[in-house]
Amino acid sequence: MEVASGSEVAGGSEATSDSDGSVQQRRGLWVGRYAQAGGGVIHDHQGTTIATYAGSLKNHTVTQAEGMALLWSVKFATAIGIRQLEIEGDSKVIVKVVSGRFVAGWKVESILRDARMFLANLDCFTIRHIFRKGNAAANSMAIVGRLQDGLRC
Repeated sequence: MEVASGSEVAGGSEATSDSDGSVQQRRGLWVGRYAQAGGGVIHDHQGTTIATYAGSLKNHTVTQAEGMALLWSVKFATAIGIRQLEIEGDSKVIVKVVSGRFVAGWKVESILRDARMFLANLDCFTIRHIFRKGNAAANSMAIVGRLQDGLRC
């Protein structure tokens, strides 16, 4: 994964990550080239955006797309030197699986096993559920992901 130039963590190595997955059914209005995508925003403790990311996916369920968005977020955060991460997402399933309170299907577990490898490199992290309304920026980035080929940071 490439780190965009100028992506320095303002004010230290603490950040918040908001991630979201997006899966559009093939009914009605079709937005973008891809039906599945993920995206998110990483910001510092003052709310200043450190990084945004968005990427398209193929053959993913909504829970898998949410998991991929979380994986990308954690991977990118560790790449830019973040050591303490507060993770927010609107998928209760993903929050419960990462917290060890729920076991998902093997595809989701495989994605989150990769995320846990990056989480293990942090000094500390928290994960919590937020409502969709509070995750609007990440949702917008996930929709952007449907318009492109691959992951962009």
